[in-house]
Amino acid sequence: MTQLLRLLVQIALLRRGPSELPASTVLLVLAGVAYAAARAVRYWMRFGDDQLWARAAVDLGLMIALAWLVLAATRRISRFRQTLTAMLGTAVVIAPLGVVLLVLQEQSSLADALRWLAWAGSVALIFWYTVVVGHILKSALEVGLVTSVAIALTWLLAGDALVRRIFPAVT
Repeated sequence: MTQLLRLLVQIALLRRGPSELPASTVLLVLAGVAYAAARAVRYWMRFGDDQLWARAAVDLGLMIALAWLVLAATRRISRFRQTLTAMLGTAVVIAPLGVVLLVLQEQSSLADALRWLAWAGSVALIFWYTVVVGHILKSALEVGLVTSVAIALTWLLAGDALVRRIFPAVT
């Protein structure tokens, strides 16, 4: 398990690719459960318990759909388990940093400069994860980094818009 975690960290640092992960259905399911749990924590922090698991399920479904769609369109569906495991696993590895930054943003007792720094860190984390997904897709699709990051960015924006449409924010 430690070796798998190290490999996911190396993928998140853009040093390794998804092809080095085992093409295991069990590992994919475990990564999916961990991803849904990590997303549920994030949604709980932002929205309370309002449709927590539904949001996490839609989020996971969008991740699965993206991986399947781009791999099927390029006739590389045989890479599905490794690619999706890498996308889910790296999100789980990055998630604790996102939680810390979210907590810092919501602390009213902190100085404005520190809250702004936490917000900037969150933006940087989103950018980093977009590049990580692009790196994973680059390896899986055998395309250039610009193309794969464009696919990742399109997916992030479309996925966010779809989740916001399904679950409008309560004001």
